[in-house]
Amino acid sequence: MKRRAHDKCSIRNGHDRSSSVVARPGTARNAVLALLAVLAVVCVAALMTWLVPTPPRDANVGASRAEVPSAGANGWRVGMLRADGLRIVVSGRSDASAVLDADQFSRPEVRRGYRIAAKIPALLNRLYCWCGCENRGVHRSSLQCFEDRMAEDCAVCLGTAEIAFEMSEKGITDAAKIQAAVDVRWGPRR
Repeated sequence: MKRRAHDKCSIRNGHDRSSSVVARPGTARNAVLALLAVLAVVCVAALMTWLVPTPPRDANVGASRAEVPSAGANGWRVGMLRADGLRIVVSGRSDASAVLDADQFSRPEVRRGYRIAAKIPALLNRLYCWCGCENRGVHRSSLQCFEDRMAEDCAVCLGTAEIAFEMSEKGITDAAKIQAAVDVRWGPRR
């Protein structure tokens, strides 16, 4: 009998033990806070997707962007470090025949970059450029940045050529060593 009286008292005071749903003050506020927390997580995830560059694609000379596969047979993609210390598969022309004439540019640093590309095209053709030009379609090499106007307004393209030229002037011609120096200067920060 005492038990029933206690249960009735509990029900009257809003403490029905048979129900798992208990009305609490501030429930609407808690729901709004939970919704805001979920929105914050979604916004952070979207921001990270926008800030973190997408993995580069394979280089398939002559392929349109739609034809470029996302990864090679072994999972390697352009931009990923290979066992030989390079980030690209060397392909295409390695001479200066398609490098734009440096004299058409007004800024001295741009003219210097295009002149460097004309001096060391084979070396630049072995280097990956961190400028993101592979997002324009097929990415062959750093040399490609000087075969059009890409390098004209790009500190990364010009800086990559400058590093390669300075190292080659010091007698360092190993493309893997030069790529490592380029990676330190222009690669993603960890």
